[in-house]
Amino acid sequence: MIGLDHIALIVSSEESLRFYEKFGFKETKRINREYDAVVFMECKQIVLEVFIDPNHPEHVTGPEAKGLRHIAFTVDSIEKIAESVECEEVRTDWFGRRFTFCKDPDGQPIELKEK
Repeated sequence: MIGLDHIALIVSSEESLRFYEKFGFKETKRINREYDAVVFMECKQIVLEVFIDPNHPEHVTGPEAKGLRHIAFTVDSIEKIAESVECEEVRTDWFGRRFTFCKDPDGQPIELKEK
């Protein structure tokens, strides 16, 4: 048996926490270290482990580097999320589901798919 335990992100500031709160994530634990802070956020069964450190290098965006490409969340309504988060145009995927992309404050791509 296998399951997803958590998604780890490195962000540059607390602003990113406010961004993920717009999707319903809530801070559940914080560990402050000398060189960064580690914040755990949860929404339903999804756990984010967020490392806040402005000293990490920028994410490679063009051309995209190998590895994690984006995170995808299901949402009830793309239009409702788009009221508080700037999104690209809404499209339809290979399975007929509506989706769009947005970026967190550090440029991490986030895909939003309607249920």
